[in-house]
Amino acid sequence: MHHPSARRILATLVTTSTLLSLMVFGAVAASAACPTDVRYSLTSSAVRVPFSGVPIFKNGPGGHVSATRSYSGTATYQVTAGAESEVGAIFAKAKVSISASLTKSNTTGTTITYSHNISAGKYGHLQYVSWGKKVNWKKYEDTPQCTTRLLGSGSINFPATEEGWYFWQTAS
Repeated sequence: MHHPSARRILATLVTTSTLLSLMVFGAVAASAACPTDVRYSLTSSAVRVPFSGVPIFKNGPGGHVSATRSYSGTATYQVTAGAESEVGAIFAKAKVSISASLTKSNTTGTTITYSHNISAGKYGHLQYVSWGKKVNWKKYEDTPQCTTRLLGSGSINFPATEEGWYFWQTAS
């Protein structure tokens, strides 16, 4: 035999338990905050950073192009997009995650001779470059509201310690 008062007591207990659970877990969820952080995302690709004071040599059509680099020049970083104020942070992170050979500035005074054949009817070009990296970056903030906000982005061409002649051909 069912007792209406037992049923009523059981329903009251279940309802009270559910309400307490919602209140306790709801309060915890409402007061929970995500950790805040500022972080960077970096990608890179190869880039040639030219040395200042070193001309581009051109010869042709056809034949041969040769150059000797016997004077000093400097290849320095170039901000192609974004804020100049981010260079230090991006450079430090790129040296660790992209290449330890990256540098903000590469000054050289080495003598190097380079020669290359030029295809018939074409013009050959030589340029002395640092074999660096184009670093594309994005700066994010993780907020206490558990969202991520983009703070900035850009690109910086960094020279590297590797350097040498770059050759290419054109029709004119």
